[in-house]
Amino acid sequence: MPESVSVVCHACRIGLPLCDEPVARAAWWRFLDEHAHHPVEMLWEHSATWEVIDIDYIQVDSDIEGDPSFAEYAGDEWRGRPLALLPRPVAGAVAGITVRAQDVMDAGRWQAGPADAAVAERLLRTMDFAPPSDAVVDDAAVAARSAVARAASERLRRAAAEPLGESFGALLSDLLVALPPVADLPLDEPHTGSVRLAPPRLWDVERALRLIQHLLVGVSLRHAPAS
Repeated sequence: MPESVSVVCHACRIGLPLCDEPVARAAWWRFLDEHAHHPVEMLWEHSATWEVIDIDYIQVDSDIEGDPSFAEYAGDEWRGRPLALLPRPVAGAVAGITVRAQDVMDAGRWQAGPADAAVAERLLRTMDFAPPSDAVVDDAAVAARSAVARAASERLRRAAAEPLGESFGALLSDLLVALPPVADLPLDEPHTGSVRLAPPRLWDVERALRLIQHLLVGVSLRHAPAS
């Protein structure tokens, strides 16, 4: 059985599996048109780069809500395209931090503290970030989503002040540097198009918080050694 191959644009954080069928070929030509001048990489099934591709990447024809099918991506039916293909600098910075933290965990160098797991679990109970790019919003929805993101950022800041293990404390400090100040989260960014999508900066922050949420699961499973 031939090995599967995908093409990934690291600038737009989107991946497209290569398939020999008409609609998939049409999606490939659309990908070339949109990403020809971006940092693009061909990945085989066992390519090492898959290990650093995080959940912020959009995967064409996946089963994840909001990710486009081949047909949607090839044509103009993917409503979330104008938002999803914009740069996400906050999520990109947070992704780098989470990858380094995961490497420390995998290498057995994570220095856990007695309170780490409980703090991570408490944060997880109040975090649920997976808004699709094609979600239509109005003023009330933007205000509500901004308030949720602000609250999550504030909880991370309060958690960083608790007596945590060396690794978790350093991780939260790095994440808080990467996240914008709570007061800077947007409420009224301009929007264009026939439908209103989330403000780009808000969606970027939500995707960053989703990455943090994913990493906190790993932190919650690491307990300090018994004294």
